[in-house]
Amino acid sequence: MTKKKTFNNNYIGVVGDGQAVLQVNNKSSSTKKDTAKPTEVILFTEDKEQNKIAAWGTSNKFPQELLADVRKNGAATSGLNAVRDNHYGGGFILFKEKYEEEKNGDTKRKLVQQSFLQHPKINAFFKSNQMKTFFKESIADLEYFAIAFPEYVTSNDYNAINEIYRQKSAQCRFELMDEKTGVIKNVWISTKWHKKADLTEGTFAKPVRYINPAWSSETVKEYCKKYKITRFIRPVHYPMLDENYYPVAPWHSAYYSKWIHVSNSIPEFKKALFENQSTIKYHIEVDNDYFISKYEDAWDDFSVDEKEKVRKEFVDFIDTSLRDTKNTGKSIWSMIYRDIEGKEIPGLKITAIDDKLKDGAFLPDGVVANDEILSAISVDGCIISSGQVGGIGAGSGSDKRVAWDILSARAIPKREYYLSPFEFIQQYNGWDETLVGAFQNTQITTLDVNPTGTKKTANI
Repeated sequence: MTKKKTFNNNYIGVVGDGQAVLQVNNKSSSTKKDTAKPTEVILFTEDKEQNKIAAWGTSNKFPQELLADVRKNGAATSGLNAVRDNHYGGGFILFKEKYEEEKNGDTKRKLVQQSFLQHPKINAFFKSNQMKTFFKESIADLEYFAIAFPEYVTSNDYNAINEIYRQKSAQCRFELMDEKTGVIKNVWISTKWHKKADLTEGTFAKPVRYINPAWSSETVKEYCKKYKITRFIRPVHYPMLDENYYPVAPWHSAYYSKWIHVSNSIPEFKKALFENQSTIKYHIEVDNDYFISKYEDAWDDFSVDEKEKVRKEFVDFIDTSLRDTKNTGKSIWSMIYRDIEGKEIPGLKITAIDDKLKDGAFLPDGVVANDEILSAISVDGCIISSGQVGGIGAGSGSDKRVAWDILSARAIPKREYYLSPFEFIQQYNGWDETLVGAFQNTQITTLDVNPTGTKKTANI
């Protein structure tokens, strides 16, 4: 039973099944005396030593558990890949922002696309840090987990950011807030969360200093100089609602509602059915009197072994006739005789056994489950050629084009979030402030409009 504690008037309430409470801290620690600090919410915990890490999921293995189920699901994997590819689009591009005065006196904003070669420092940074790969991998983290953990490395004098790396979101965990200051000191990185990683700093668990994403580049620079920090993680995440540390992606509803599990269970069930059901097509019945009628008095002179041999040869002949593709279209004849009462009895009776798998059992449930999964991811099934409920098909070319355009339009807010690393480094390193970054759209067209079937645009 959780021990009850009493707090001051700033007490808000109990969270985490009684393991933690929230308190509003109104003390300001801003470096600027004339600027008020926003109200902070501080998380208290009962046992700081055992709960040093903010658990991601009830067992602190949510990313690993999610990935284990998603990797078995074609609809989820393809849907998330489509969202990731759409987010990245044609890649990161640069524009220079200009303002021109029109004849009527109005000022019009004009964006002129720039080559990286026009900006040697930015070009060198992007090449040395393999930014194309960085963006693609980090965007995957955002789409799967709604949070990315880019790690920044400063120069020895802290005046410039020289390097940036993607730390895999599934391997990152926040250290709990300090109860007094409300500061998260570190992000811990480990490949062994599924085995309860030892937080003693070493090979399998390492802390990296956490930097609040709300801080300006100038504040971060001063902070790094003051505490001699050359490496830090400044997370990027999609909006949180009531989460404390880790956001819940909207598409996770398909996981929590078990639709992914339903979809995954169907192929497992079908596989078990195929492996365990006997694939018998015919039931062959041969009356013993058939052989008496055929061989007459000679049948009584056969030994037991001879009779068994005759029966086996006859059954093998019937089996071969039914199975061999060379016998397709041929007929089988057998005798009909009468018993002592004059009733006709067939010497051979062949009954076809109904195939319980041919009706596609549970496949409609799979279609519905996949449709629910793709709806949660916000991907129209026609984009990945997924069949629709009721067997309508996978959509026409026009359907795919419109669905892709809608997905691109919806990607604008997410792209704005992930421009944060570029804009932060731009300010920190003093790059040209009139430069604007963007992710280029890949817009699908018809061949009569463009022979390649696509064109590049930018949503800025």
